[in-house]
Amino acid sequence: MDDGLAAGLTGGTAAAIASADLASLAAGGRAHAGDGHGASAHCLNCSTALTPGAHFCSHCGQDTANHPPSLFEFVHEFVSHYIAVEGTLWKSLWGLMARPGFLTREYLAGRKQRYVLPLRLLLTLGLLFFLVLKLTPAGTNAFGWLDDDSEIAQVVPGVAAAASAASSATAQFAKARQTVSERREHLNILHPDLASQLPQGMQDRVQRAEGHWREDPDRSFRAMGAAMLGLAPYAVLCSLPFFAGLLKLLFWRQTYGAHFVFAMHLHAAWYAMLLLAVLLPWTAVAVAVWAWSNIYPLLALKRVHQSSWWTTLLRGGLLAVMHWVVIALGLLGLSMVGALAAG
Repeated sequence: MDDGLAAGLTGGTAAAIASADLASLAAGGRAHAGDGHGASAHCLNCSTALTPGAHFCSHCGQDTANHPPSLFEFVHEFVSHYIAVEGTLWKSLWGLMARPGFLTREYLAGRKQRYVLPLRLLLTLGLLFFLVLKLTPAGTNAFGWLDDDSEIAQVVPGVAAAASAASSATAQFAKARQTVSERREHLNILHPDLASQLPQGMQDRVQRAEGHWREDPDRSFRAMGAAMLGLAPYAVLCSLPFFAGLLKLLFWRQTYGAHFVFAMHLHAAWYAMLLLAVLLPWTAVAVAVWAWSNIYPLLALKRVHQSSWWTTLLRGGLLAVMHWVVIALGLLGLSMVGALAAG
């Protein structure tokens, strides 16, 4: 038979099968639509013959549920695919929290399917942390949850989030607020010479912000804190490439991609620690989490790079110093953006 004719017959047969399936679905046919997964004999996307009972097409990967999802199915799909709470999550959380560096080693060894992928794990824990933070009474008060006497504020001195780094600057913000109250006429968000070099639209924004800070410094301070807290998740994501770059400088034998995976796992662990501290704001929990957050990075570096303890401690110390410089610069940027947003 001619190849073109055969191809035409094959395409026509596939189209006929798909049309029949669609017609049956539109008519409410029980043979195709009533039984959910695997009810149709062919994939409605590519017309490939389906194995009986298959949940997904072996050719294109589309699921075989040939009916609009119920509310339960929709919630289950959302939770299992985007919030990542299927069975692998618990194994991933245990490996993440109790065995520093273990998930990175498993990922680099090619054992990826057993655990939640690094980016999904990071986004999931970050989403939960900031959601819980916003829902707690202390978290709704801008930086009120980072007061000097707050136990949570002292939990993680690392870089789990820009909010955790902001705890070291809270006292300075408080002093600045007091200074504003006493000497409002001398308050300038930006130096006049620097402000004059900005575009006209930005200069107007700075002037409005300065006016609001002079009129109501307390309200502006709270608005600034809320703006910084809202930008914190994005600041953490933006800091990951820089953190991976610092790792590359110190552990140059490993590829940059491997360092980026390590950075995602480390920040996910810090998110989990902060989440635990927010949910259980007790002194014992705060002390335990604080101690583990300091020991965790060293153990993770030791396991992943398999270097000596002296090498790990030396490079880990250098990493901490350089990373705090990055945190300070990021916090400065967040402060400026937050101050302008408060206006």
